[in-house]
Amino acid sequence: MSVVRREARRRWAVVAAIVGALVAVPLVVAFAPVTAPRIEPGQLRARILEAAGGPYQGYAESRGSIVLPELPQLGDVSGLFGGTTSMRVWHAGNDAWRVAVLDPVGEKDFFKTASGAFTWDYGRNLWTETVGDPAVRAPQASDLTPPELARRLLKDAGDDAGLRALPGRRIAGKAAAGLRVVPKDPATTIRAIDVWADPGTGLALQVEVAGVFTTRFLDATTDPPSDAVLQPEASDSSGFASSTRSEITSSLNAVTRANLPGSLGGRARVPGPLSALAAYGTGLSRFVVIAVPGRLGDRTLSALRDAGGEAVAGGTGYLMRSAVLNIVVTKVGRRTYLVTGFVAPDILTAAAGELR
Repeated sequence: MSVVRREARRRWAVVAAIVGALVAVPLVVAFAPVTAPRIEPGQLRARILEAAGGPYQGYAESRGSIVLPELPQLGDVSGLFGGTTSMRVWHAGNDAWRVAVLDPVGEKDFFKTASGAFTWDYGRNLWTETVGDPAVRAPQASDLTPPELARRLLKDAGDDAGLRALPGRRIAGKAAAGLRVVPKDPATTIRAIDVWADPGTGLALQVEVAGVFTTRFLDATTDPPSDAVLQPEASDSSGFASSTRSEITSSLNAVTRANLPGSLGGRARVPGPLSALAAYGTGLSRFVVIAVPGRLGDRTLSALRDAGGEAVAGGTGYLMRSAVLNIVVTKVGRRTYLVTGFVAPDILTAAAGELR
């Protein structure tokens, strides 16, 4: 081997070693033992709940393995709980935030302002405004950011839930303290909620639900976002649609024309303005009932049957099970009902039976 070739190999070996070291550094940091400040579980829970309403921003990713059928009225819910969602988050307060859902071909942005909510659909070049808080809406990506999901789950688990500390983890470059929340409600399918948060600020950095759903920040800070990034700004070339809470409520009640009972499955109905869509019960064992009209109801029933749902209710309905979320669709006369929640299947089938 010539001196020139030996020297070239030596130089490339040095380059390879440097590149290897640079690649290995993040892995070493990620898997190095994490020493987070010790904090009492109840105190960490309180800080997480408080921080959810404060300023933060960052890049987050959620991953779910809950396989759901493509039901007509559930929109993007199947993708949210059964796939990967990438989000850029800006949060100044409960009435001032923005979540951008990113994909290879564009994005969809959700805004909350003091006057209402806005959605920007890049692919359709369409802005949608809802004046006031909507009476009801489907789950959306903004519900799955780590601070927001942690807030909802910890509140629904209740003040009496069991709490214990988990080993710390390094998340988004921060030494995070861990918390396991064990609900006391025997009716819910959610057996444990694991949250890792910055022990100083309480900002939730990662949430895991029963091993089937995870959302976490890849980078995060508690710096307030600028006012400019939180302002929805429609261009002259964009489409624009606007509606009010009362208009949405009136339209839904007119289309469905059904009156759900005051209690189902031994649980009282949660008060609300809609006659054909209601929640029953409280906390994590709360479930939702939707009266689905006409052909849309037939499509919903067929979708659950074709997805492998188990026949229930004397052959007039089907049950779809998952690790945590269960769904029953049943037909009563000409009307179809969808019953779903993070509750045991027998509670949902009992509620569906009472509708008959």
